[in-house]
Amino acid sequence: MKYFYLENYGCQMNRADSNSLIHSLRDIGFIQTDDVKKSDSIIINTCSVREHAEERVFGRVRYFASIKRRFNKNLKIIIMGCMAQTSKDILYSFGADNVFDVYNEIDIAQYLKSDILDEKEFNKDYVFHKPYIDDIYTHKAFLPITHGCDNWCSYCIVPHTRGHLLSRKSSEILEGIKQLIGEGAKDITLLGQNVNSYGLDIDDITFTDLLYEIDKIIGDNDIWLKFMTSHPKDFDKTIATAIRDLSSVCEHLHLPFQSGSNRILNVMNRKYTIEEYLEKVSFLRDVDSSFVLSTDIIVGFALETESEFQETLNVVTNIGFEEAYLYRYSERPLTVASQKNIPYDVDKGKDMLSRLIEVQRKVSHDLLSKQVGKTLKVMIDFIAKDKKNYLAKTRNNRSIIIDGSNGKTYTSGDIYNVQVKSIKGHSLMGEIV
Repeated sequence: MKYFYLENYGCQMNRADSNSLIHSLRDIGFIQTDDVKKSDSIIINTCSVREHAEERVFGRVRYFASIKRRFNKNLKIIIMGCMAQTSKDILYSFGADNVFDVYNEIDIAQYLKSDILDEKEFNKDYVFHKPYIDDIYTHKAFLPITHGCDNWCSYCIVPHTRGHLLSRKSSEILEGIKQLIGEGAKDITLLGQNVNSYGLDIDDITFTDLLYEIDKIIGDNDIWLKFMTSHPKDFDKTIATAIRDLSSVCEHLHLPFQSGSNRILNVMNRKYTIEEYLEKVSFLRDVDSSFVLSTDIIVGFALETESEFQETLNVVTNIGFEEAYLYRYSERPLTVASQKNIPYDVDKGKDMLSRLIEVQRKVSHDLLSKQVGKTLKVMIDFIAKDKKNYLAKTRNNRSIIIDGSNGKTYTSGDIYNVQVKSIKGHSLMGEIV
């Protein structure tokens, strides 16, 4: 009987990969444990998009190496994910026993079982994992439909760590949807670095067509379909129409605009102007003036000026994003920006980020305030840490805390109508009607 311990960092793609590996290891007799000292193998699924995430992994590898020296010399420390491409030698020097890139992760289970290592060439013959229900949220599932990216945004390391765009066959995706529904999934998210580019590399259907085909399978079942992440250059009116017309597709879109300055967008190689971005948002707002959007923003890139920063603030306040992931630019090795030595100012970036956070906090609060008094449809996620209240999500991705003081028990994946009573932090507070 062998035990493994797994830590996951980064995006939902990593979470899906980790979940798949967990099931693969269980299938060959391994048991997952939260006790590091009890483990025969420690696996870290890594992210290299941000410097902070890498530093955390370096620290964890050093810590696990000390555990190995002190308690179990036969312990295997395995690294998977994006840092395999960017930091392999450093990871080995800190104590990793083996480092698997995203094209070799499927072989980890076989390696841990038999010590046989069959390395594949990076960016060749990628195999999509079988989808599974999420281990933590047992009503949710994440289904990768693309792998890698061909956009080459100048600040982004993903094409180096995950390779070129690879689309999963639509027949595999549709079978995966049927499987997940059969296993009880109520909340399914299609994943990809840029889901809107699905099918561009193979002779298959478009992303919009895929949404229609999945909706046919879901039919009258109350199952929520989501997707992320979208890229503005590939998002078009047909996708907006699908969101409007298909009952399974949730009314929320994560659409990163990154900067309100066309100069910055050009240096970023984003392949759209801010005017084009606003036009795409109008496709959704024409359907519903309060359509819920979230976004990503990077400040301090390419010596961003104060006037360019103000352009970003104008977009934030004029569009009204309920949620935004905000970052100060930090240079990542291997990226186009790094190779071209595109300049940036750390101190200016810190100042801009601080001011942007304040503006976004107010925007989010004002938008959420408008929900007080309304009755919203929600899906239960899980019981809160206080073991009394429940955490849930609306169809448009708003977080809501449900008062559980009535003593009733609610089940993950169940759908209710909830009346919003107030706001607490970034969450709505409500009671089931």
